[in-house]
Amino acid sequence: MKDKKFHLSIVFTIVVSYISIKFIDNYQYFFGVFRLLLSLLTPFVIAFILAYIFTPIVNFLEVKLKFKRVFVLLITYGMLLLLLASFILFTAPIIISSLADIVNQLPLYIQKTQDFLIEIGNSLKNVDPNTLKEIGDKFMAAMPEISNLFIGYLGQIFTTTFSISKFIAQFVLAFIICFYIILEKESFFSFYKKLLYITLGKKYAQLTLDVGHTLNTNIGKYFTGKIFDSFIVGLLSAIGLYFIKSKYSLLFGTLIGVMNLVPYFGPIIGMTPVVLINLFYDPSIALLSLIYLLLVQQIEIAFIEPKIVGGQLGLSPFLTILAVTVGGGFFGIPGMILSVPIMGVIKIYLSEFIEYKHKGMNL
Repeated sequence: MKDKKFHLSIVFTIVVSYISIKFIDNYQYFFGVFRLLLSLLTPFVIAFILAYIFTPIVNFLEVKLKFKRVFVLLITYGMLLLLLASFILFTAPIIISSLADIVNQLPLYIQKTQDFLIEIGNSLKNVDPNTLKEIGDKFMAAMPEISNLFIGYLGQIFTTTFSISKFIAQFVLAFIICFYIILEKESFFSFYKKLLYITLGKKYAQLTLDVGHTLNTNIGKYFTGKIFDSFIVGLLSAIGLYFIKSKYSLLFGTLIGVMNLVPYFGPIIGMTPVVLINLFYDPSIALLSLIYLLLVQQIEIAFIEPKIVGGQLGLSPFLTILAVTVGGGFFGIPGMILSVPIMGVIKIYLSEFIEYKHKGMNL
């Protein structure tokens, strides 16, 4: 009997090793399949995120209006379409015009940068000529690599253009899926609950439901609160930049609002182009813009975010940065945004587990 178990363990080890080797040898194929699967599931992920945003609105209107859910959903979607139409008619043309102007002004930015470098060069006339020659030679040697990098970025721009078209199609599909998720959410949950009890048993099914409920609560509150918080930050930024007479105030306000969804790194990414582009026109406006945006961030951290988003996650800066880094590395900006509430849930259950084990050891 022992020999039989030993032989089975050897066979199992050989099979696992063979599969692992084949997976490593063909990892590109498997990652390609995984990326394709993620791409196919993207509309459903977006739909669930939208459901988090719309469900509180639908629940509120359902109670207040006492209409059937399908009519409440149609009203909600109608309001959303009205907001989108208003944005497209009044805001989008200004943003697109600003983007086009930035592209047109690129030669000017390059020329001013060159003039600045020439001024630095003139100020370095007293430096040893051999040193300058050495720096110049290194720069010229790097030019082919810079050129290839630039060509690569151009290709990336075209790829991104097509990706945006694909994303818009996925977003439209996500809105349709979201409609049916909210319309039949009780049926979905009932089916999901029965499936868990059948496959996992009562104990682990209940644990999964508890984790799901905690995750749902955290993501729902955090995500909806963070969107409203970022809208206020974007609005304050756009208004302040307009009165400071910053270039492209509406475009920059929108960018800051969107990037504010990403903790820690987002505000820095949002502020950088504001300061850099204004430097080409008026350094004093660039400095005022930086001071104002830093002030808005401090107001957001001290007053806006605690009131709207709340401190229910209780994450330290270290855990937040870790979550954003890992989430962004795997799933980009959506991963950065969603990683924080997910890390909050992991922290809750990990803390409970550690406390339980610690009490057990004391006993």
